[in-house]
Amino acid sequence: MKFKRIHAGMIGAIALAFSASAQTEAAPEVQTVAADSSATAPDPLSSAAAVYATFHGDVTDIKEHSFKSSNDIQTALKNLGGQNSDQLTRGWMAYSALVASQNPEFRAAVRDIEGFYGKDVFVRGLQNDVRYARSLGGGNSAVKSAMTAGKADSARLTATAAFVKEQAYSLQGAGWAKGKVGDSGAIATSLRAASLTGRPARSEMVTAFTAPGIDSVLVSAGSNGAPSVWENVSSAASAIRVPDVTAALGINNSRIASGKEPIADQIATLAAYRVIGGGGAAAAPMQSAMTEKQTAGCLNMAQLNLQQCVAAAHQHFEVPFCIGEHALADVGRCISKVSQ
Repeated sequence: MKFKRIHAGMIGAIALAFSASAQTEAAPEVQTVAADSSATAPDPLSSAAAVYATFHGDVTDIKEHSFKSSNDIQTALKNLGGQNSDQLTRGWMAYSALVASQNPEFRAAVRDIEGFYGKDVFVRGLQNDVRYARSLGGGNSAVKSAMTAGKADSARLTATAAFVKEQAYSLQGAGWAKGKVGDSGAIATSLRAASLTGRPARSEMVTAFTAPGIDSVLVSAGSNGAPSVWENVSSAASAIRVPDVTAALGINNSRIASGKEPIADQIATLAAYRVIGGGGAAAAPMQSAMTEKQTAGCLNMAQLNLQQCVAAAHQHFEVPFCIGEHALADVGRCISKVSQ
């Protein structure tokens, strides 16, 4: 046991945990894959992250194929516009935490404290002080890795948005693209209804996040200079590959943006749950920690703007601009706000 890794602040957190223990009910058991586990059932973070992966799979489909018909445009609109803002936020938070949980110093610090105090007491400490996990050894570096991955994803969405919006101009010369959209108000209403339900994660993506090699992908995703891991993930993909990190330059200089400290704290807390496993007493607080109102509100506004844009469209070539600006670029801006 390396006691030097045990942060002094844990004493206060543990005291708070004991004082609150009488109010804490046992949560139902949730099968979990800890970072060091060989189990194959998806844990809550992996299941949520698969929703985010499914979204990026749809982005890849749009990025790699130009619109050839009005049906292509409507399919893209339905897939990207049908995301639920809360679910997509939870997916992004979960993915960020999975990347952060790969930091070896952070993992060691979490394991030391869990081993000394026990899992249940540690979980209650995390619940009572959301800032604690990031104060552990490697905590800040772990979150910076997650922000690096988020920046790569945001850049990918921005580039795809530019590609899609360009088609709003180039398609003006295509006969089919100059056709009337039809009842654009009804399309916008349908988008709104779909976004309330959300798009489920593809089973292939759920499976991919429990594959034996997923940790190597997640480690690479947080490397400085690495591209987004989603570049090779389409809606038909059955695996997530390690990105080419030959351009990585070493030190991660990401900084947490003003006012976004609570989000960084939540990511670190979720990463700690990942290390110790999210079953038992950790199940309910892990689910709660994935909820993040700032990003969800930003994504919800992007969806509302998308729906308004579509409702105002008259011809097919106008819709790609709505998709590019609000279903892609706005989403990229929302997930990049945590860093600067």
